[in-house]
Amino acid sequence: MQIAIAIAIGVAIVAATLWVVKMLLIPQPEEPDPDQVKEIAVDYRCIVCGMRLTITHAQDESPDAPRHCREDMVEAP
Repeated sequence: MQIAIAIAIGVAIVAATLWVVKMLLIPQPEEPDPDQVKEIAVDYRCIVCGMRLTITHAQDESPDAPRHCREDMVEAP
């Protein structure tokens, strides 16, 4: 019984180690090209808690809505 528990713990440690190494190997996203960044003014509001956010610079004219409280924010009027 103790051998089975030791093997299970060993497998869990190896699996956790491989997961951490895999996460460390994911490359960082590239820095945005400063020439492609445009000034915009888009206001967003969280539908859960009401927090407001203004995006002032983005690569696209209409960027994807950010997330807050695990929900997509909506454009504020």
